[in-house]
Amino acid sequence: MSKPEQSAFVEILVDRLLIESFPIEKSPYHREPNPEAEARIDRLRELVIWHINHSLSRRQKEVLKLYLYGKREAEIGRILGIKQQVVNIYKHRAINRLKLLVKA
Repeated sequence: MSKPEQSAFVEILVDRLLIESFPIEKSPYHREPNPEAEARIDRLRELVIWHINHSLSRRQKEVLKLYLYGKREAEIGRILGIKQQVVNIYKHRAINRLKLLVKA
């Protein structure tokens, strides 16, 4: 996976982590698993999770954790006592930081 693809992957990883528990249904569009690609995704997932735990601010981690639990920005704002726009800022700064760290 090239560096630009990794960067784009980080942006969608949060959404992928959220839906991973959903069952995979066979459909006409379902592709058979590729073990090599799965291994690369697993390594990248581990790297992103490590950076979430060690490279983000406390508030960014709180926002991402609640986001991964399925909360919407407005709900997160109410829980943390901040405005929805501030939640959006924390989320985007965390994603941008993760993009930079994974590219390095």
